[in-house]
Amino acid sequence: RQRRNAAVSASEGQWPSQRFGLKMITRKLIFISAVLPLTTRIETCNAFFYPPSGQTSNGRGNVRLLRPQRTPTSSSTTLTTLNAARPKVEKSDEEWKQILSPEAYTVLRQEGTEPPNTSALNNIKDDDDGTFVCAGCGAPLFTATTKFDSGTGWPSFYSPIDGDAVELDVDYKLVMPRTEVRCNSCGGHLGHVFDDGPRPTGKRYCMNGVAMEFVPTGQDLELAKEVLVRVEESSGNRVQEPIMAVVPGIAFDAVVAFLFISSFVKQNGDGQLLGLAGGIGGVFQLVPLLIGAFYVASALRKLVDLAGLDR
Repeated sequence: RQRRNAAVSASEGQWPSQRFGLKMITRKLIFISAVLPLTTRIETCNAFFYPPSGQTSNGRGNVRLLRPQRTPTSSSTTLTTLNAARPKVEKSDEEWKQILSPEAYTVLRQEGTEPPNTSALNNIKDDDDGTFVCAGCGAPLFTATTKFDSGTGWPSFYSPIDGDAVELDVDYKLVMPRTEVRCNSCGGHLGHVFDDGPRPTGKRYCMNGVAMEFVPTGQDLELAKEVLVRVEESSGNRVQEPIMAVVPGIAFDAVVAFLFISSFVKQNGDGQLLGLAGGIGGVFQLVPLLIGAFYVASALRKLVDLAGLDR
C-alpha cells in the first residue's frame, strides 16, 4: 500500500501538467479547424452577394439584375445628378424580343396581362429592403415599402418612387376608360392604377409581376442611393392622372348619384321622410339616398384629386 501511494503521489506531480497541455493542444486544433472553414464561407458569401464588376448575383429565386453593373460614382456625386431623369430607351421590336422573355415581351410591348397569383414578386413584403425595377430597361419604379397585399393576385403598390418613374395614359380597351401605367424610360406597359388603394394616396397600382424585377438594396447600392434621393425629393407629391381618365369617372358617378337621389325624391314626393316611424319599409326607402350620397362623395373626391387641392 505504501508503494502504491508513493506511485500515485509521484504521478500526481506529473500527469496534471501533461493532461493540461494535451487539452490546450486539442482546443487549439478544434478552434483552427472551426475558424478556417468559417473564413472560407465568409469569402464565398462576399463573392456571392457582392460579385465583381460585370457579374450579377441571383441571391433569391425571384430576383434578377437584368442590367449591367454600374460603375460606382465618386463620393462627390450631387443630389441633382442622382435625381436626374433617366434617358429614354428606344429599341426595335426585334431587339425587345431578344432581350425579354416571351411572357415579359407580351406584357411590356404588347400590353398583355399575366394570370393572377403567378408572379414570384407577390412573395416580397413591404418590410423587404429593395426596389422594383422595369424588366425591360432596369429603371426604378417602386420601393418595397409602398407594396401592399391587395388580394387581387397581382403585385400592388400605393405610389411610385416619384412622378418621373412612370407615365399614365388612358386605356379604352374595356370601353370604360382606365388609367394605364407605363415605364417612363422605355414606355413598357406595366399595368393600371385604380382608386381603391390604401392611405396615404388611395391609389392601387396593379402591376404585372413579369414586367418588373426586384433588386435588394445590398445588391446595387448606387440604385438604392438614387431611389432614396428621388423619394425624398418627391415627398408628398402624387402622380397626376390624365384628365380624360378622370373626367369619365366623375361623370359616371354624377349620373348614378342623380338617378338614385331622383328615385328617392319621387318616392317621397309629399316631402315627408319615412324614418323609424315607418318601420322597416321606411328604412329601406332611405337606401337610394344613401347610395346617391356615396356616389356624390366619390365624384367630389375625384374632383379634389384632379384639382390637386389635397396636395
